[in-house]
Order: sequence, then C-alpha cells, then structure tokens
Amino acid sequence: MNRSEKVKTIKEIGDQLKNEEWGLIDLTLRQFEFPTSDSFNGEKFDYIMGSLENAEDDNLSELAAHLNINEIDSLESELEPDFWKSGYLRLFISHLATNKKRAKELKNYLEKYSISGFVAHSDIEPTKEWQNEIEIALRTCDAMVALMVKGFHKSNWTDQEIGLALGRDLLIIPVRMGEDPYGFIGKFQAISYTDVPTLTETIFHSVLKNKKTNKKIANSLLYKFENSDTFAEAKYNVGLIEQIEYWDKKLIRRLKKVKENNSQISYSFGVPERIKSLLVRIEKGK
Repeated sequence: MNRSEKVKTIKEIGDQLKNEEWGLIDLTLRQFEFPTSDSFNGEKFDYIMGSLENAEDDNLSELAAHLNINEIDSLESELEPDFWKSGYLRLFISHLATNKKRAKELKNYLEKYSISGFVAHSDIEPTKEWQNEIEIALRTCDAMVALMVKGFHKSNWTDQEIGLALGRDLLIIPVRMGEDPYGFIGKFQAISYTDVPTLTETIFHSVLKNKKTNKKIANSLLYKFENSDTFAEAKYNVGLIEQIEYWDKKLIRRLKKVKENNSQISYSFGVPERIKSLLVRIEKGK
C-alpha cells in the first residue's frame, strides 16, 4: 500500500480498537507483532497510533483483516481494466507511434516474466474512447517504461504520460534509444537499448530490485507459478520464483502450499526439491 493508504488504514484500525478495553488492545497489538507499553498515560487512540506508526504493510494488512477492515485502496487499484493480464505486474509502455512495433514486441516478451504491458496502439479497441483508455492505463499501472527514441521529448502525449507517472511516484525506467532522459526523469538510471530480449531481462531485474515494485512482481511471479499448466511451465516458473528478492509471510505461506494445489508442480521432476531449497534459503536470509 502507498503512504496515503497506509495512513488511512492505521486510522481505521485506531478508530475501531479504541473502543476496546486496554487489556484487549494490548493483546491484539502483541498478537500482530506491534509494540505495547505499560507506562502510557494518554488516550487509547494516540496509544494505538504510536504502536502502528512504523508498521510493516503485511502485519498491518493482517490486523485490518482481523478487524474486518478493508484496506483503503486507491481508485487506481479498484479499477480492473480488461487490457491488463490478471495477476501480472502492470507496466505502461510509453512510446511514439513510430515505435509501436518494437513496443508490441516488448509487451509480448514481458509476459514470460509475469509482466503485463500496455501498448496504446495495440491494446485500445477501435470502438472505445482512446484517450480515456490511456488515462485508465496510467491510473492503474504499477510502473512505466519509456522507449526514448528521437523526438520522444517533442511529443505532448509522452510528456504527459511521464508527468502522471511522476505524480503517482511510480518506478519509471527510461530506455535510451536515440534520446537521453531529460527533466525530472533525468535522475533515473537509463537503460541503453540493444535488443528486445535483453531489454526485457533488464526491465525484469529492475522491478525485482526496486522497492516500489519488488512486492508486486513477487506476487505476480508466484501467481504465475501457482497457475502452471504443464510440467515444463512449472520448471520455467520456479526459475523465476528463485529470483524473487522480496518475501513476506503471506508469500512464504503460498509457496509452501503450492505443491498441494497443482499437480503440474508437485510431479514436475526436480521442482519440489527446488521449492524446498528455496524455502531454506529464504529462512536463512531472515
């Protein structure tokens, strides 16, 4: 959750918990690994706010679920446009019309890594209002890649796309394809383009490592793994899972159960053993 959602969720929890007795408040906070104090003399709401101030997102989400509080989701996350592939990380591919063929090729390669790309010139149905669809894609994407060919900066559309992504504090990955990053995106590390497969790999590792996207791509990769349709797909997907850098309690629980729910995983030669080794590595890394 972003900062605004986190503040709102903490407030919702505080508003509900403050009506309980002190003993139950402390018991609840401790069960979800939040600090308590025997020397606080103020109001219950302030006490709860102090306890939750530095909360991890996962613990906060679990406490909110326990109290039957829905996490405060932004408008972006409430929308489920059909041009995004379900369960995948959402990547807006900002490009000029002259570069749409390469953008479409990149989109196709990204799906192998559980990344759903949006390419305006191929993903908008002719019967739909194209500007509205682009706006929805910009409001619902998790990150952006900018294919910066010559003339990119001169386009009003690409500049507006970049501006909206900056306003949402998204990860922006500039790709140098004849033009250098400029203005506010000049601070981002640009990728020098060689070919689409190499670019895809670089984008994948960027979202794996960046704090703005590492949790989302971890969930997307595990989703892809859980839905493996063949033995070969399970082997390919476990290789992606092994590269995840972000692990939390929920993801670990899902990884432990994945063999129980999909025979293509449990009977794929070597895959169960790789899951076991990965779980050991995760535990050692804590």
